[in-house]
Parts: sequence; structure tokens; C-alpha cells
Amino acid sequence: MLFNVSGSIAYTDRQTAMRPSLWKYRYLLVLLSLLGILIVYQLAVVLLLRKTIVLPASSFQGSEIVNPYQNWNGNGQEKISLHAHSNEVWFTPERHTIKEIQSEYKREGFSNVAITDYGQISQTENPNYIRGMEWGQNLKKRHLLAIGIQKSFYDYFPVYATRENLNWVMDRMQKLGGYVIISHPKLFDSFSREELSAIGGFQAVEVYSPFGDDPKILDSLLSQGRNVHCMASDDLHYFPENSIKTFDQPFWKDMIQTLGNQRYRKGESFLRYIVTADGVKDQPSVLASLNSGSFYCVKKFFQAAEDPKVPKIQVTKKNTIQLNSKERYLEIRFIGQKGEVLQVSPDTNKAEYTFQEKDSYVRLEMIALTGSILSNAIYRSN
Repeated sequence: MLFNVSGSIAYTDRQTAMRPSLWKYRYLLVLLSLLGILIVYQLAVVLLLRKTIVLPASSFQGSEIVNPYQNWNGNGQEKISLHAHSNEVWFTPERHTIKEIQSEYKREGFSNVAITDYGQISQTENPNYIRGMEWGQNLKKRHLLAIGIQKSFYDYFPVYATRENLNWVMDRMQKLGGYVIISHPKLFDSFSREELSAIGGFQAVEVYSPFGDDPKILDSLLSQGRNVHCMASDDLHYFPENSIKTFDQPFWKDMIQTLGNQRYRKGESFLRYIVTADGVKDQPSVLASLNSGSFYCVKKFFQAAEDPKVPKIQVTKKNTIQLNSKERYLEIRFIGQKGEVLQVSPDTNKAEYTFQEKDSYVRLEMIALTGSILSNAIYRSN
């Protein structure tokens, strides 16, 4: 009997020795488990956090002409920057402080600047400061700006987002008080024209961006009857070297900027911005101008250039667009449905164009000696 028991134990030990142990695969199993959790999470949010939006089926219609610039007063103009990144986010400590950013933009004649850090609303003691955030951590660079948003929120789609998921994000931004802008659509072709025409919930597109300028994006959207605005932004990450040299920043920040190849470059700051009417520079009034489209988009050709002056645009009772400016432009273009150039007025500071029956909207492009200016659409409405 003792022999039988002993033999049974010996057999069990041999069987255990022959059985492959999973312990040596523990790291692989943990990795596969985490990957499985990520896949399940991603599928869940893709299926649950989505919104379908009904887009316009036709272009602008009606006998009334809406001019967002009709109530502009005074002769001054306010330069506003709406896309800049600071060191407030934990993973960007090498970037510039809010105080440095505000000081540099003020020195360059800007009336206000919005700090739009990734995933959070940065704070400041300045009561006129414009608050905002940039959403999107995905590799495809599908980013969205929300200006004036009251509360930040997490990017629930770090790997993949459908068009309906993007609609949900933009709808939430608007409910939190945000003016929603498509960021740098030309960067990695993050938003193609086809995709922009299929999603909704945004009010403007960065058609002037360091990552690619393309004002014609507007025409594909306006031709659908969607009152989408232009946007011009620096998308500031780092200032040029002549600015950084004046900052009192620690050695480690200099070193990280140098290793990241962010030093000794001319930079893209101070070149792309919006212009609002005289006195419109605090957050409430800027937001009102954004929502109504009462602003211009400007791209300067080089940093040392003088700021091109924006015009006054009025529409008469006979539906004639009248443009007057203190600056003589090289060219004034009136652009209509599907990007058709309706009229070109060269070498002048005044121009007129009368709405035709076929015109659903008209937008203007002014080419000055030192930069180009885009207007938002003047359009038909019921």
C-alpha cells in the first residue's frame, strides 16, 4: 500500500514536469490582456458615443442678403490669435509660459490671444483672456479647437473615431459653450474635403495654417448651404529664436528645445490671425463676432511686414456689395458658388459687385502688398 502511494506521487511529479508552464509567458499574457481591454473599450465608445447630424441638402436660398460686416463701426481693427500652446500641460513643460505668450503677442500688436492647450483649459489672472482647448490625441492628427468652452473633457477616441463620433464630440463642445474649429485639415490630410462635407457641428476651418493654406475648402462647404467660417491661426508651439533669447527660462528647457530641434528656427508665429472690429477684443465680444462671422482672416507674407488693412463691406438695398478700404489692394476677388471667380478688381481700394440670381453666396479675397485677407460669406437667406 505504501508502495502504491509512493508510485502515484512519482507519476504526478513527472506529469507536472512535462506540462508547459504559463509563467514564463506572463508578460505576453499581460500585454495581450491590456490590448484586449483597449479593443473592447474602443469598440464600446465608437458604438455608444455617436451622433447623426442632418446636413443641408441645398445651397443658400432666399431674397434677403445677410452681411456679417454690416454693423462694423470705427476705423480701427483688433488682431486676435486663437491657437497657441503653452507649458501648462504636464507633457509639454518645455513650451513657453502663458505670460511669455501674451507678452510676445502684445508686443506684436495683438489685442488678445487664446491659449488652446491639449485637453485642458489653461488659467490666467487676465479677465479679458480668451479661454479654449484643443481636442485630439490620435495619430491621424484629427484635432478640434473649442474657443470659449466652459469645461474641458477627455479624448475618448485615442485610436479611432467614426464621423458620427466626431459629430458627438463637436456637439458636446457646442453644448459647453465652445465655438468649434477644424484644426489644420491639411496636416497628414487629417480632414479631407469629402470628410468635411460629411460631418457637422463645426463653425470654422483653419484654411490659413502653418501646415497648409487652402481657402478653397470653404467653397465646398458653402456650396452645400453651410455657413462655415474661415480661420487663420499660428498654431503656436514655439517662438522664433529671437524671441526665445529674451526669455528667462531654465537650462533644462533650453536643452529640451534644442534636442527637439525647436531652436534656431524663424518660426511661424505672428503671421496668421483674425481681425475683429474696433474694440472687439474681450472674450464675450470676440465670441459674438465668431458666431456671427463678423471677422476677417489674415495671412501676412513675412514677419517684418506691416499689417494689411481690412476693408469695410456694406450691402445696399439693391443687393450690391460695396468694398472700401484705406489700403490699395493688388487685387480684389469676388468668389461664388463652387469657387467660381465672379469678378476681379485689380489695383484699387474700392470695388462693387451686385448679387445675381444664380449667386447663393459671395465671399471676398483681398491680395495686399504685405498679405492676403479673406472675408466670410455674404449669403442669401429667407
